[in-house]
Amino acid sequence: MKLTFKPSPNYRNKQSTLLIMRDLTMCLVAVLLYSIIFYSAKYGASYGLRVVIHTVIAVGCALACDAVFFKIMKKDIKTGILSSFSWVTALILVLISRIDTAYYAMAVATIIAVFFGKLVFGGFGQNIFNPAALGAAIIMTNFSASYVADFTTGATPTTSASSVGWMIPRADFAEFIAQYGGLGNMFFGQYASTMGSTCALLILVCGAFLIWRRDIDWQLPVFYIGTIFVEALLIGLMHGAGIEYALFFLLAGGILFGGVFMVTDPVTTPVTIPGRVLWAIGAASLTVIIRAKANLSDGVLFAILLMNMLTPAIDKLFDGNQIKDAVKFRNYVLIGGAASVAVTLLTGIAVVPKEPAAAAPAASASAAPAAPAEPSFGEALPMNYNFNANKTECVLDGQEGDIVRYACSAKGFGLVTNAEGTYSRNEAMVTVDKSTGKATSVNIITFGDTAGIGDQATSEKALAQFEGKGLDDEVNLVTGATFTTRSIASMVQKAIQMAANGEEGTRTAPEANFGDALPMSYNFNANKPECVLDGREGDVIRYACSAKGFGLVTNAEGTYSKNEAMVVVDKSTGKVTSVNIINFGDTAGIGDMATGEKALAQFEGKGVDDEVNLVTGATFTTRSIASMVQTALKAAAMEE
Repeated sequence: MKLTFKPSPNYRNKQSTLLIMRDLTMCLVAVLLYSIIFYSAKYGASYGLRVVIHTVIAVGCALACDAVFFKIMKKDIKTGILSSFSWVTALILVLISRIDTAYYAMAVATIIAVFFGKLVFGGFGQNIFNPAALGAAIIMTNFSASYVADFTTGATPTTSASSVGWMIPRADFAEFIAQYGGLGNMFFGQYASTMGSTCALLILVCGAFLIWRRDIDWQLPVFYIGTIFVEALLIGLMHGAGIEYALFFLLAGGILFGGVFMVTDPVTTPVTIPGRVLWAIGAASLTVIIRAKANLSDGVLFAILLMNMLTPAIDKLFDGNQIKDAVKFRNYVLIGGAASVAVTLLTGIAVVPKEPAAAAPAASASAAPAAPAEPSFGEALPMNYNFNANKTECVLDGQEGDIVRYACSAKGFGLVTNAEGTYSRNEAMVTVDKSTGKATSVNIITFGDTAGIGDQATSEKALAQFEGKGLDDEVNLVTGATFTTRSIASMVQKAIQMAANGEEGTRTAPEANFGDALPMSYNFNANKPECVLDGREGDVIRYACSAKGFGLVTNAEGTYSKNEAMVVVDKSTGKVTSVNIINFGDTAGIGDMATGEKALAQFEGKGVDDEVNLVTGATFTTRSIASMVQTALKAAAMEE
């Protein structure tokens, strides 16, 4: 390997800073326009409008911050704004943020990014951290609870990959990538992630344009992106994954966007070419390590910020005559780069695929798709297949003679990824003829997998194939929806087995131990309880309620859903008469201690001025139930 370095200045650059920033702004606006069009077309005009509003807020706050700063510093405001280029920081910050970021969070992050990330250091050209990366880090670390619930797009590729430890075996890769339409779909940006990081084609075109215009040095994006690709490829090969895994690694998240628009920041990166090469390799290795081993879904932003801190040290390392010391500097790059890659690969050896925890049943049957796509059938699936991974449960729901009906639930695509609560357990009503040991019908109650893909296995044609099938028969996997097919088949198998054994499938909650007192006047706002009138007989009113439970502490990987209960209140006394759990969304074996007969009985006869006892070890579930009871009591008091 031969690297030739020349001292600077080595040519006259016709480009001015203003022209460079003009080109950069044009490219960012192009990416922004694509984002607006994509979200409007895929999710509706309100999503596209949200991208616009975020942009207006960020650019407005950036310019206002500049204006106030230059006013205080007694400098010409117009000249200061035009030389600060803070709108570039604002545009990048918008494009690397999620669409469900709260508007106030975007405003605060922009002000911090511009003021503390740039202006306090003396303005443009003197900051030590990439301002946009700093702003995004502020949102991630301080405003993670501010994401709005009205704008959601499902699990992103990075959160999905993070939930399985950033390692997808080759056998599962096709199914995994199918939820995003394949690598081609990702290349053209037809999936949701951060607002501007999805369209690889457009980002690469912008990168080529900026390199052609000599607005950015090619070494930074090429070595950054190239190193990540090589490291991901080698780690993938260690674990039986192919080149498609490395391509997915590049296309998912902000690697390409960061490589073109952030890694190339001339202010926060080394000034020498060998220094920039080593910097890019280091940033690439940190990105891979953070993705593989840290509790962060992406890693690009923090890798850039960490390397920003090392920029002065790298500049010092490569300080000297770039021609006379070319061999020495080349060796520094080779040694440093090799060490960086070696550490990453050693980290990659320890990467193992992990199975996310099972999700709780979904809130209602309304999640079922209205019109699933037409299925096409693939390989045969024996009904005596080992479905242990689906963790299937069935409960007897009714029986007429030999016809037995079971309410069943099972994990589906959540076996691969259960990020951000996107996937819940599938639920179905399975009817079995006990005399023949055959299934007679299968009806989906709740669909918890990927809409538009997995629901192909829930169509009338796909479900009809289970009719008349027993444990010695076979069904066909639905192409592209194999995990959902297995999920349904696991429920059918479980129901047939239980019918043959005469099992009811009831589950007894662990015994409750009571701890501290909990006043029923407690502020349960964090649980976000909701109750809907379900029926009334005189003063006795029945409410269907739901509330968050242990999800208040952690709702990562879709493990926890909202708890649901039927609460009956006597309006004449303002007291509860009964509480029955309809859906348990917390931790099995722990939180369900608060759902046992003894634990629920304590709510009977209680009003908003009374107290109940927290169940030891299940305090969050107790509060969740109490919040529903409180809400039902208040709603009953308001009834005419």
